Amino acid sequence: MRKTFILAMTAAAVTTAAAVGAHGAAGTGQRYSITTRHGVVEVIPYSNDIFRIVESNADGSLPPEVIPTGKPAEAFTNSWTDGNRFVVESPTTRVVVDRNTGKISFFRADGEPLIAEATRADRDGDEQTIAFLTPEGDNFYGAGEKGHSMTLNGSDLTLWNRANYGYGEGDKRLDQANINMPYIVSDNGFALLFDDYAKARLTMGSDTIRYRTISSKPLAYYFINGDGTLAGATENFTALAGRQPLPPLWTLGYITSKYGYHNQKEAYGAIDSLKRRGYPVDGMVLDLYWYGVETDMGRLAWDDAQWPDHRKLLDDMNAMGIHVIPIHQPYINKIGALDNHKLLESKGLLTKDADGNTKDVTTWVGEAGMFDIANPDTRQWMWQRLKPLTAEGFSGWWGDLGEPEVHPVEIVHANGETAEEYHNYYGNEWSKTIYDGLRKDFPAMRPMLMMRGGTTGLQQYAVFPWTSDVARSWEGLQAQNKLMLSSGLSGLGYMSNDVGGFAVDKEHPYDPELYVRWIQAGTFTPVMRTHAQFKPEPYHYPKQESIIKKFIATRYQWLPYNYTLAYENATKGYPLMRQVNFHGDNEDGRYASISDEYLWGDNVLVAPVITRGARSRKVDFPAGEWIDWNNPRRIYRGGTSAVVAAPLATLPLFVKAGSFIPLAMQKMDNTAGYDPSRLTVKYFPAKEWSEYVLFDDDRTSPTSIDDNEYQLTTFSGSRQGSEIYVDISSKGSYRGMPAVRSITLEVVGTARQKAVEIDGEAVKAAANPDQGAAAYRYDAASRTLSVTFPYSYRKTEIRIQ
Repeated sequence: MRKTFILAMTAAAVTTAAAVGAHGAAGTGQRYSITTRHGVVEVIPYSNDIFRIVESNADGSLPPEVIPTGKPAEAFTNSWTDGNRFVVESPTTRVVVDRNTGKISFFRADGEPLIAEATRADRDGDEQTIAFLTPEGDNFYGAGEKGHSMTLNGSDLTLWNRANYGYGEGDKRLDQANINMPYIVSDNGFALLFDDYAKARLTMGSDTIRYRTISSKPLAYYFINGDGTLAGATENFTALAGRQPLPPLWTLGYITSKYGYHNQKEAYGAIDSLKRRGYPVDGMVLDLYWYGVETDMGRLAWDDAQWPDHRKLLDDMNAMGIHVIPIHQPYINKIGALDNHKLLESKGLLTKDADGNTKDVTTWVGEAGMFDIANPDTRQWMWQRLKPLTAEGFSGWWGDLGEPEVHPVEIVHANGETAEEYHNYYGNEWSKTIYDGLRKDFPAMRPMLMMRGGTTGLQQYAVFPWTSDVARSWEGLQAQNKLMLSSGLSGLGYMSNDVGGFAVDKEHPYDPELYVRWIQAGTFTPVMRTHAQFKPEPYHYPKQESIIKKFIATRYQWLPYNYTLAYENATKGYPLMRQVNFHGDNEDGRYASISDEYLWGDNVLVAPVITRGARSRKVDFPAGEWIDWNNPRRIYRGGTSAVVAAPLATLPLFVKAGSFIPLAMQKMDNTAGYDPSRLTVKYFPAKEWSEYVLFDDDRTSPTSIDDNEYQLTTFSGSRQGSEIYVDISSKGSYRGMPAVRSITLEVVGTARQKAVEIDGEAVKAAANPDQGAAAYRYDAASRTLSVTFPYSYRKTEIRIQ
């Protein structure tokens, strides 16, 4: 049974921004000020589901937000008093303030208790602390990038961004990784976000959840109601903290990267090798050698000796549909970038100590200055340096070491905050600087930023983070799902990893089996980018080439499905990789801690093989009926487990009955070859009516959603006795949309048809249908009926007997 929160019944004075005991609807921006014996508590509805809690200043004013949030939605709230209780209620949420103790409890509108304060926010020396009673039976997630455990229960977390070189599964460092957030979300469908980014400690005790921060700012927090699911909480959290814009389509293809391509010849050679071997490729990431050598960090200029004609390189790459992303860092080395260091120091743009003197740092490549990104003038200087480089043909920027990796506590930033106060937010400010510059000066571009440091809200700056310098080992592969899933539940829907493993063990640098399994897993992750110190590209594994090419090709075939996941992320904040219990399937808690399998969207269950030598693995199936993608004759019932075969060439993959899976089956050299006029849709019929919505736009405009320049196509279907029905309808349009689409509907797992009708007209069988004509064919071996027809966006009804 869940905890019941006892509220003492003593009297206290109450005032609100409206009226004492006010009833009725309160509009956007309503503020309830409740005087308690321990101060004035402010309850501020941001929407029906989101409430900011803070104590007002002595003069009655509100402390400002620490982390910028989205605009509050319209909230409809009532309030009343009941003895010593002051109650604020929306259609979904009830907030109860005990005027005697000042403590606050949160309930669903039906009265179900969710969480309650154990102690009010209080200052003890240099720290502020607030505590909550731990709800019984809840499993907690989030807090940013966490890899020590799938759930946070029982964890004692230091929220201070830190790089962990060469890590793997079981590494104790993984409770404190590159991106930390003061945010927790319960599988009972609610969340807490502390309005803070300073160094903090979050203790998830068995009885008490305690948050302690060194911040000198008044400690506020947000309660977020998610209507009982992780999905609902994630949607409301990202409405508050910000959502990622639609990605460039090319980021959903294959990207090659290495530490590093030393010169122009090597870069051409890598692309030539990929293309000659028949691999599609959309991107190339340039590590530090584009600007020279390691000690040239901070030059922010091409090295002409190593790259004698970089403009031609960029022109050639762009002509081939390959997008180039270069690295840069927060540091200005005092050897190779000494001129920049002197210039920046003279302008006061580097970090300083408390006495106002430049405070240099010691990085892995020597002494360096550090950009004081808290200084607006520093941000302006940085962008003015990156802008002309971008104009030469870059498609985005990689910001490395952005925790920041080295950040001495003696630093006091230009905004007055110490290193410990500002550290976690450094990556947000850095990302925003580049994102705002790209949007202003390159308005037709969809930004792509690779960043590995930051905190709450980082995703709104088009950041594609990655899990840093993972070991090339089976333990390294095993650690990835937890890191990506926890990040996704913290708003970072595009968290990915160095496919193949970055940090190479010199004793065991080459493991083809590991590489194949990592490629398979990477096919169904938000960004498929190989990166390593040694042999990261797939052409180094010729004996496994047929398997590797199959999965990279699969990545491109799934573009329509994956791009729709991107739309869901942009409009709902849903991550692409989802916890198995994301939509609430966790009645007995059995799925709470599962991390070796995950949902890809709502319709696909991915169970990668992450153990050396394994040729089978156990799979736990959540609610529903699950069809084996590799052998549709195998069907598994939700709530069961099974050991499934997984030879080296196979990734265990399952589709929920009733699903529609849109695919692009044409061969592509890169995503520029994607043809939206041709679509294959696999349908796995179920008795219950099911629905799937496909998103499409021009795939280039950064404002297509805001401009309503997109189309949504709904597929719905059901198996009713001996008949199968499929309905298709569309709404919306965009410039350049195909006048007609050729759709091939593949109905999987069905008996040979007696008749096929489209809008009441009989369809004929044909092995190779004429262009523009409707036809069907049946494959007995796979028990798949394929119906090809022209679709001109009018409602279409298909009936199969």
